[in-house]
Amino acid sequence: MKKLLLLSSLALVFATSACRKERTCECKTTATEVRTGFGEQTTVDTWTDKTTKAKQMKGAFKYSTHCFAETYSYNSSGGNGVSAWSSVTTVVSTCDLK
Repeated sequence: MKKLLLLSSLALVFATSACRKERTCECKTTATEVRTGFGEQTTVDTWTDKTTKAKQMKGAFKYSTHCFAETYSYNSSGGNGVSAWSSVTTVVSTCDLK
C-alpha cells in the first residue's frame, strides 16, 4: 500500500511539474488607418510584443497574457466643411505561444 501511495505521489509531482515551464508569447500587430476627406492618407504601423515567464502552465499563461489572435476596427471623424475627415482603423494581431 505504501509503494502504491509513493508511486502515485511521484506521478502527480512529475505530471504537475512537467506542465510548468518557461512560456513565451510573441505577438505581431499591424494597425492600418485609411483616412478620407481632408488630409486623405493611409497609414500602416507594425509592432511586436514578447512576454516570457518562468514556471507557467500553458492554458493559464495564454489567458493571463492574452496570447490570442484578434482583429478589430474602429471609426473616427472630425472637422467640418472643407476640413471634414473620417477614418477607419483596422488592427490585426497574430500571436504565437511557445
